[in-house]
Amino acid sequence: MSDAIFITVDGVFEIDGRVYRIPEHFSPSEVHSYRALIVPLPDKRPGTTLAAEQREITDTFFYRRAAACVIPEFRENAPESLSRDQLLSIHRWIGRHRPTLG
Repeated sequence: MSDAIFITVDGVFEIDGRVYRIPEHFSPSEVHSYRALIVPLPDKRPGTTLAAEQREITDTFFYRRAAACVIPEFRENAPESLSRDQLLSIHRWIGRHRPTLG
C-alpha cells in the first residue's frame, strides 16, 4: 500500500475500497482519549530502550488507537494494513483541519 492517503477538505478518505470520514466535531471524551494516545512516547523509559522496530510497532499501535477515538468507522474496523506513516499522515491532517484536537 502506498504511503499517500488523500483526505478531502471534508475529512473523507478511502482505504481498500472503504470510505471513512473524520467528523468536524468531537465529544470531550473523544478529545481526551485522542490527546492521551497521540502524545509522543519517550524513546527511553526508565529501564527500557525501544529498538527502531519496537518503536515503529508501538507508534503504529497508538496511532491506530487514537484514530479509532475520533473516526467512527475505525472503532469497529481500523484497517490493519495501514503503516505507521499512513496513520501519521491522518493525524497530521487532523492537526491541521480539526484544531479542537490539537
